[in-house]
Amino acid sequence: MTNTRPNHHRYLRRLFVAGAIVAVLVLVALSTIGIWKPIAKRSKWFIVATNVYQDLLRQTHLRADQIGQGEGSRRTAADVPRDLDAIDKTFDGYLRYSGLSGATLGSKRVLELGPGYNIGVALRFAAAGAPFVSTIDKFVPLEDDAYHQMLYRSLRARLAPNEQRRFDEAIDLETHVALRPERLQYVYGRGFEEADTYAPASFDLIVSNAVLEEIYDIDTAFAAMDRLLRPGGSLLHKIDLRDYGMFTKNGFPALEFLTVPDAVYQRMVQSSGQPNRRLVDYYRAKTTALGYDTTIYTTWVLGNPKELVPHKTNIEKGVDYSDDTTALIQAIRPRLLPRYQQLSDADLMVQGIYLVARKAPGGPHGS
Repeated sequence: MTNTRPNHHRYLRRLFVAGAIVAVLVLVALSTIGIWKPIAKRSKWFIVATNVYQDLLRQTHLRADQIGQGEGSRRTAADVPRDLDAIDKTFDGYLRYSGLSGATLGSKRVLELGPGYNIGVALRFAAAGAPFVSTIDKFVPLEDDAYHQMLYRSLRARLAPNEQRRFDEAIDLETHVALRPERLQYVYGRGFEEADTYAPASFDLIVSNAVLEEIYDIDTAFAAMDRLLRPGGSLLHKIDLRDYGMFTKNGFPALEFLTVPDAVYQRMVQSSGQPNRRLVDYYRAKTTALGYDTTIYTTWVLGNPKELVPHKTNIEKGVDYSDDTTALIQAIRPRLLPRYQQLSDADLMVQGIYLVARKAPGGPHGS
């Protein structure tokens, strides 16, 4: 007698998946109707469904971008000062929190992860004296248009003469954006964690700004960085631990995204560049396990509308947070996933960090 139970279970699973997809599509469709949109956005599960749908588009290669990508193509001359300031702020932060200077960059090979729509920071490293800079982005190709030529020329004009000379050794802007690959390289369309992208121990410095939180398989990313980093090299990463507005822009608490079950959350974010929900405790434990000498600065605190500048290794009650902050945490704590419930208030209130981690000169992780 034929056993039909496995076929029956497969049928039920397929029916469930089909029903879930239909439900997502219905919710998303309703959101496009003006009268329903404000109501739908007050539903946590509508927001979940919308993000599942957006992630599904990217998993199935119907879209290749990340959520929020594409702002570079809309920029005009009026945006140049703001972009220059952002480039300088990011570059100066790398130097400030690492203890490096232009003089000490002369022997450093630099890898920048996820530069986004401009390579201004990479150019600052090259101009400061780094002999080789590679910048890699899986989603954004090298931009070569009138705006970026204008931006890079404006960046060059702000540099000292010796920096301009090194700038010109890295890029040619005479007719378009042409990199000189012996000094400045752009890798597009693949992840740095792919085994054959770079040779082991290729870099003295690996940096990123609001990138690591977008990598869903962050354990693999850290293994790759450890492989690529030379003994004595450093990781410098500014990491946003917030929800990218998934829930907060619709009036939900800042920690609402930590209440979504893992199996559901994975389907919301794994292919769309949304936060991976690794908090400060993860980065502390990971770099410790790798044997790195680590300093973690806090950049944002729950309930504080302003970034902490300068960033701080220790935050202070009455200065950086208040009783209202702990009240926000206590109000949502019972709804958090168990692993987040186990975290201290101090860890849950940290909404952004600057990670500075130095690899041991020798030993099992520095060989």
